[in-house]
Amino acid sequence: MKYDLVGIGNALVDIEVRVDDDFIKQNSLTKGGMTLSTEEDQTKILNALQSHSTKISSGGSAANTVHGLSVLGGNAYYLGRVANDLYGRHYTEDMQSGGVGFPGPGDGASGTGTCVVLVTPDSERTMLTHLGISAALHPDNVDETIIRDAGVAYIEGYLWTGEETRNAALRLAEFARKDKIPVAFTLSDAFVVNSFRDQLIDFIRWHVDILFCNDVEALAMAETDDVQEAFDVLKGMADTLFVTRGENGSWASSPADDKIEVDAFPTQAVDTTGAGDLFAAGTLFGITKEYSLEESAIIGSYCASEVVSHMGGRMPVHSNADAKEIIKNYRELQ
Repeated sequence: MKYDLVGIGNALVDIEVRVDDDFIKQNSLTKGGMTLSTEEDQTKILNALQSHSTKISSGGSAANTVHGLSVLGGNAYYLGRVANDLYGRHYTEDMQSGGVGFPGPGDGASGTGTCVVLVTPDSERTMLTHLGISAALHPDNVDETIIRDAGVAYIEGYLWTGEETRNAALRLAEFARKDKIPVAFTLSDAFVVNSFRDQLIDFIRWHVDILFCNDVEALAMAETDDVQEAFDVLKGMADTLFVTRGENGSWASSPADDKIEVDAFPTQAVDTTGAGDLFAAGTLFGITKEYSLEESAIIGSYCASEVVSHMGGRMPVHSNADAKEIIKNYRELQ
Protein backbone atom coordinates (compact mmCIF):
# COMPACT_ATOMS: atom_id res chain seq x y z
CA MET A 1 0.00 0.00 0.00
CA LYS A 2 1.16 3.54 -0.75
CA TYR A 3 0.93 5.66 2.39
CA ASP A 4 0.38 9.42 2.36
CA LEU A 5 2.28 9.65 5.63
CA VAL A 6 4.64 7.36 7.56
CA GLY A 7 5.38 8.63 11.07
CA ILE A 8 7.78 7.47 13.77
CA GLY A 9 7.79 8.31 17.46
CA ASN A 10 7.34 7.26 21.07
CA ALA A 11 4.07 5.31 21.38
CA LEU A 12 2.53 6.37 24.69
CA VAL A 13 -0.76 5.99 26.51
CA ASP A 14 -1.90 9.32 27.98
CA ILE A 15 -3.35 9.50 31.50
CA GLU A 16 -5.00 12.91 31.73
CA VAL A 17 -5.96 14.62 34.96
CA ARG A 18 -7.27 18.11 35.67
CA VAL A 19 -5.28 19.98 38.35
CA ASP A 20 -4.84 23.54 39.59
CA ASP A 21 -1.73 25.66 39.17
CA ASP A 22 -0.74 25.16 42.80
CA PHE A 23 -0.35 21.42 42.20
CA ILE A 24 2.13 22.15 39.39
CA LYS A 25 4.12 24.50 41.65
CA GLN A 26 4.03 22.20 44.67
CA ASN A 27 5.54 19.38 42.62
CA SER A 28 8.20 21.62 41.02
CA LEU A 29 7.03 20.84 37.49
CA THR A 30 7.68 22.95 34.39
CA LYS A 31 4.26 24.17 33.33
CA GLY A 32 3.55 23.54 29.66
CA GLY A 33 6.59 21.34 29.21
CA MET A 34 7.53 17.67 29.14
CA THR A 35 9.64 16.00 31.81
CA LEU A 36 11.05 12.50 31.50
CA SER A 37 9.88 10.55 34.53
CA THR A 38 10.09 7.16 36.17
CA GLU A 39 7.09 4.90 36.65
CA GLU A 40 7.47 5.42 40.41
CA ASP A 41 7.31 9.22 40.05
CA GLN A 42 4.20 8.91 37.89
CA THR A 43 2.58 6.66 40.51
CA LYS A 44 3.40 9.17 43.25
CA ILE A 45 1.72 11.97 41.28
CA LEU A 46 -1.34 9.85 40.48
CA ASN A 47 -1.66 8.72 44.11
CA ALA A 48 -1.82 12.37 45.13
CA LEU A 49 -4.69 12.79 42.66
CA GLN A 50 -6.78 9.75 43.59
CA SER A 51 -9.85 11.90 44.17
CA HIS A 52 -9.59 13.29 40.62
CA SER A 53 -11.09 11.63 37.56
CA THR A 54 -8.70 10.48 34.85
CA LYS A 55 -9.02 9.94 31.11
CA ILE A 56 -6.99 7.18 29.46
CA SER A 57 -6.29 7.57 25.74
CA SER A 58 -3.71 6.60 23.14
CA GLY A 59 -1.13 9.27 22.52
CA GLY A 60 2.39 10.07 21.44
CA SER A 61 3.18 13.17 19.39
CA ALA A 62 3.78 11.65 15.94
CA ALA A 63 1.05 9.07 16.59
CA ASN A 64 -1.47 11.88 17.15
CA THR A 65 -0.39 13.43 13.84
CA VAL A 66 -0.64 10.16 11.92
CA HIS A 67 -4.05 9.39 13.46
CA GLY A 68 -5.30 12.88 12.60
CA LEU A 69 -4.27 12.57 8.98
CA SER A 70 -6.17 9.27 8.85
CA VAL A 71 -9.31 10.96 10.25
CA LEU A 72 -9.06 13.42 7.35
CA GLY A 73 -9.12 10.52 4.91
CA GLY A 74 -5.40 9.96 4.29
CA ASN A 75 -3.58 6.62 4.35
CA ALA A 76 -1.07 6.49 7.17
CA TYR A 77 1.34 4.15 8.96
CA TYR A 78 2.90 4.59 12.40
CA LEU A 79 6.20 3.13 13.61
CA GLY A 80 6.31 2.85 17.40
CA ARG A 81 6.63 0.18 20.07
CA VAL A 82 4.09 -0.96 22.66
CA ALA A 83 4.17 -3.99 24.96
CA ASN A 84 1.82 -6.96 24.95
CA ASP A 85 -0.02 -5.64 28.00
CA LEU A 86 -3.41 -4.01 28.62
CA TYR A 87 -2.21 -0.57 27.54
CA GLY A 88 -0.40 -1.97 24.49
CA ARG A 89 -3.41 -3.93 23.27
CA HIS A 90 -5.67 -0.90 23.81
CA TYR A 91 -3.22 1.24 21.86
CA THR A 92 -3.07 -1.21 18.96
CA GLU A 93 -6.85 -1.50 18.72
CA ASP A 94 -7.19 2.28 18.83
CA MET A 95 -4.73 2.83 15.99
CA GLN A 96 -6.12 0.07 13.81
CA SER A 97 -9.74 1.13 14.37
CA GLY A 98 -8.70 4.60 13.18
CA GLY A 99 -7.42 3.10 9.95
CA VAL A 100 -3.74 3.55 10.82
CA GLY A 101 -1.20 0.88 9.88
CA PHE A 102 0.63 -0.23 13.04
CA PRO A 103 2.95 -3.19 13.84
CA GLY A 104 1.12 -4.05 17.08
CA PRO A 105 2.33 -5.26 20.51
CA GLY A 106 5.80 -6.74 20.85
CA ASP A 107 7.72 -8.70 23.45
CA GLY A 108 9.99 -7.30 26.14
CA ALA A 109 10.32 -6.80 29.85
CA SER A 110 9.24 -3.14 29.80
CA GLY A 111 5.59 -2.18 29.77
CA THR A 112 3.90 0.22 27.37
CA GLY A 113 5.06 3.80 27.83
CA THR A 114 2.76 6.23 29.61
CA CYS A 115 2.44 10.00 29.86
CA VAL A 116 0.71 11.65 32.81
CA VAL A 117 -0.85 14.81 31.38
CA LEU A 118 -1.78 17.46 33.96
CA VAL A 119 -4.25 20.00 32.55
CA THR A 120 -4.61 23.32 34.38
CA PRO A 121 -7.67 25.66 34.26
CA ASP A 122 -6.08 27.70 31.44
CA SER A 123 -6.15 24.49 29.32
CA GLU A 124 -2.33 24.23 29.34
CA ARG A 125 -0.86 20.73 29.60
CA THR A 126 2.17 19.65 31.62
CA MET A 127 3.55 16.18 30.90
CA LEU A 128 5.46 13.56 32.88
CA THR A 129 6.60 10.83 30.50
CA HIS A 130 7.74 7.29 31.29
CA LEU A 131 8.91 5.91 27.96
CA GLY A 132 8.65 2.21 28.82
CA ILE A 133 9.16 -0.05 25.80
CA SER A 134 8.82 2.89 23.41
CA ALA A 135 12.45 3.67 24.32
CA ALA A 136 13.42 0.30 22.81
CA LEU A 137 12.49 1.49 19.30
CA HIS A 138 15.62 0.86 17.21
CA PRO A 139 16.75 1.07 13.58
CA ASP A 140 15.84 -2.55 12.86
CA ASN A 141 12.18 -1.63 13.48
CA VAL A 142 12.27 0.64 10.42
CA ASP A 143 11.30 -1.31 7.30
CA GLU A 144 12.15 0.41 4.01
CA THR A 145 9.25 -1.31 2.23
CA ILE A 146 6.83 0.71 4.41
CA ILE A 147 8.34 4.07 3.57
CA ARG A 148 8.86 3.35 -0.13
CA ASP A 149 6.52 5.49 -2.31
CA ALA A 150 5.10 7.31 0.75
CA GLY A 151 4.02 10.93 0.38
CA VAL A 152 5.92 12.23 3.43
CA ALA A 153 8.01 10.76 6.27
CA TYR A 154 7.30 12.40 9.65
CA ILE A 155 9.66 12.33 12.65
CA GLU A 156 9.19 13.67 16.18
CA GLY A 157 11.96 15.41 18.11
CA TYR A 158 11.22 13.45 21.29
CA LEU A 159 13.17 10.56 19.72
CA TRP A 160 16.40 12.50 20.36
CA THR A 161 16.13 11.68 24.10
CA GLY A 162 17.43 8.14 23.44
CA GLU A 163 20.36 6.95 21.31
CA GLU A 164 18.53 3.99 19.75
CA THR A 165 15.33 5.94 19.10
CA ARG A 166 17.37 8.74 17.51
CA ASN A 167 19.13 6.20 15.31
CA ALA A 168 15.73 4.80 14.28
CA ALA A 169 14.67 8.31 13.26
CA LEU A 170 17.88 8.72 11.26
CA ARG A 171 17.29 5.37 9.54
CA LEU A 172 13.81 6.50 8.45
CA ALA A 173 15.21 9.82 7.20
CA GLU A 174 17.94 8.03 5.24
CA PHE A 175 15.43 5.68 3.60
CA ALA A 176 13.24 8.66 2.73
CA ARG A 177 16.16 10.53 1.20
CA LYS A 178 17.14 7.46 -0.82
CA ASP A 179 13.59 7.13 -2.15
CA LYS A 180 13.27 10.90 -2.74
CA ILE A 181 10.48 11.28 -0.14
CA PRO A 182 10.15 14.62 1.73
CA VAL A 183 11.05 14.48 5.43
CA ALA A 184 8.93 16.45 7.91
CA PHE A 185 10.18 17.01 11.44
CA THR A 186 8.75 18.54 14.61
CA LEU A 187 10.94 20.00 17.34
CA SER A 188 8.40 18.62 19.87
CA ASP A 189 9.38 20.56 23.00
CA ALA A 190 11.71 23.31 24.23
CA PHE A 191 13.26 20.70 26.56
CA VAL A 192 14.32 18.71 23.47
CA VAL A 193 15.70 21.83 21.77
CA ASN A 194 17.66 22.97 24.82
CA SER A 195 19.10 19.48 25.39
CA PHE A 196 20.04 18.58 21.80
CA ARG A 197 20.22 21.84 19.89
CA ASP A 198 23.47 21.24 17.98
CA GLN A 199 22.43 17.71 16.95
CA LEU A 200 19.03 18.98 15.82
CA ILE A 201 20.50 21.79 13.74
CA ASP A 202 22.74 19.30 11.95
CA PHE A 203 19.84 16.88 11.36
CA ILE A 204 17.52 19.61 10.06
CA ARG A 205 20.08 21.08 7.66
CA TRP A 206 20.94 17.69 6.14
CA HIS A 207 17.69 15.75 6.29
CA VAL A 208 14.59 17.92 6.83
CA ASP A 209 12.39 19.44 4.11
CA ILE A 210 9.41 20.52 6.26
CA LEU A 211 9.96 21.84 9.81
CA PHE A 212 7.26 22.26 12.47
CA CYS A 213 7.60 24.02 15.82
CA ASN A 214 5.75 26.37 18.13
CA ASP A 215 7.00 29.86 18.96
CA VAL A 216 8.62 28.77 22.27
CA GLU A 217 10.60 26.06 20.50
CA ALA A 218 11.52 28.48 17.70
CA LEU A 219 12.90 31.00 20.20
CA ALA A 220 14.95 28.28 21.90
CA MET A 221 16.29 27.00 18.59
CA ALA A 222 17.31 30.45 17.35
CA GLU A 223 18.52 31.55 20.80
CA THR A 224 16.59 34.79 20.66
CA ASP A 225 13.58 36.39 22.37
CA ASP A 226 12.16 37.78 19.11
CA VAL A 227 9.73 35.51 17.25
CA GLN A 228 10.26 37.20 13.87
CA GLU A 229 14.01 36.82 14.21
CA ALA A 230 13.56 33.15 15.16
CA PHE A 231 11.30 32.64 12.14
CA ASP A 232 13.95 34.14 9.85
CA VAL A 233 16.68 31.92 11.33
CA LEU A 234 14.63 28.75 10.94
CA LYS A 235 13.69 29.66 7.35
CA GLY A 236 17.35 29.23 6.55
CA MET A 237 17.38 25.65 7.88
CA ALA A 238 14.51 23.98 5.99
CA ASP A 239 12.76 24.62 2.68
CA THR A 240 9.29 24.75 4.27
CA LEU A 241 8.61 26.06 7.79
CA PHE A 242 5.51 26.19 9.99
CA VAL A 243 5.56 28.02 13.34
CA THR A 244 2.41 27.72 15.45
CA ARG A 245 1.56 30.60 17.77
CA GLY A 246 -1.41 29.38 19.79
CA GLU A 247 -4.37 31.75 19.66
CA ASN A 248 -2.25 34.02 17.42
CA GLY A 249 -2.46 31.50 14.58
CA SER A 250 0.55 30.36 12.58
CA TRP A 251 3.29 31.55 10.26
CA ALA A 252 4.63 29.59 7.30
CA SER A 253 7.22 29.96 4.58
CA SER A 254 8.43 28.03 1.54
CA PRO A 255 10.66 28.72 -1.47
CA ALA A 256 7.58 30.26 -3.15
CA ASP A 257 6.16 32.09 -0.11
CA ASP A 258 8.41 34.26 2.06
CA LYS A 259 5.83 34.45 4.86
CA ILE A 260 2.13 33.69 5.13
CA GLU A 261 0.00 34.21 8.23
CA VAL A 262 -3.04 32.09 9.07
CA ASP A 263 -5.41 32.89 11.92
CA ALA A 264 -6.51 30.37 14.52
CA PHE A 265 -10.04 28.98 14.11
CA PRO A 266 -12.29 30.31 16.90
CA THR A 267 -12.81 27.67 19.57
CA GLN A 268 -13.25 27.19 23.30
CA ALA A 269 -9.97 25.63 24.43
CA VAL A 270 -10.38 22.86 27.00
CA ASP A 271 -7.04 21.06 26.74
CA THR A 272 -4.09 22.07 24.54
CA THR A 273 -2.68 18.52 24.40
CA GLY A 274 -2.02 17.61 20.78
CA ALA A 275 -2.56 21.10 19.33
CA GLY A 276 0.76 21.13 17.48
CA ASP A 277 0.41 17.46 16.55
CA LEU A 278 -2.95 18.03 14.88
CA PHE A 279 -1.79 21.22 13.20
CA ALA A 280 0.90 19.07 11.59
CA ALA A 281 -1.71 16.43 10.67
CA GLY A 282 -3.88 18.89 8.79
CA THR A 283 -0.96 20.66 7.19
CA LEU A 284 0.65 17.43 5.97
CA PHE A 285 -2.68 16.23 4.65
CA GLY A 286 -2.89 19.44 2.63
CA ILE A 287 0.67 19.08 1.35
CA THR A 288 0.21 15.44 0.31
CA LYS A 289 -3.03 16.37 -1.50
CA GLU A 290 -1.29 19.28 -3.27
CA TYR A 291 -3.07 22.17 -1.57
CA SER A 292 -1.19 25.48 -1.39
CA LEU A 293 0.99 26.40 1.59
CA GLU A 294 -1.71 28.73 2.95
CA GLU A 295 -4.52 26.22 2.39
CA SER A 296 -2.50 23.49 4.10
CA ALA A 297 -1.92 25.74 7.12
CA ILE A 298 -5.65 26.52 7.22
CA ILE A 299 -6.48 22.80 7.38
CA GLY A 300 -3.87 22.47 10.13
CA SER A 301 -5.38 25.38 12.05
CA TYR A 302 -8.80 23.74 11.90
CA CYS A 303 -7.48 20.42 13.18
CA ALA A 304 -5.69 22.15 16.05
CA SER A 305 -8.93 23.95 17.01
CA GLU A 306 -10.78 20.64 17.02
CA VAL A 307 -8.34 18.80 19.29
CA VAL A 308 -8.12 21.57 21.90
CA SER A 309 -11.92 21.65 22.20
CA HIS A 310 -11.95 18.40 24.21
CA MET A 311 -9.80 16.38 26.61
CA GLY A 312 -7.18 14.27 24.83
CA GLY A 313 -4.57 14.56 22.10
CA ARG A 314 -6.53 12.89 19.29
CA MET A 315 -8.79 14.68 16.80
CA PRO A 316 -12.45 13.75 17.37
CA VAL A 317 -13.58 11.25 14.74
CA HIS A 318 -16.76 13.30 14.13
CA SER A 319 -14.71 16.33 13.01
CA ASN A 320 -15.29 17.79 9.56
CA ALA A 321 -12.99 15.88 7.19
CA ASP A 322 -13.81 17.85 4.03
CA ALA A 323 -10.70 19.95 3.34
CA LYS A 324 -12.39 22.15 0.74
CA GLU A 325 -15.22 22.95 3.15
CA ILE A 326 -12.72 23.71 5.93
CA ILE A 327 -10.94 26.21 3.68
CA LYS A 328 -14.25 27.73 2.56
CA ASN A 329 -15.35 28.16 6.19
CA TYR A 330 -12.06 29.87 7.04
CA ARG A 331 -12.44 32.32 4.16
CA GLU A 332 -15.95 33.19 5.34
CA LEU A 333 -14.59 33.99 8.82
CA GLN A 334 -12.13 36.56 7.45
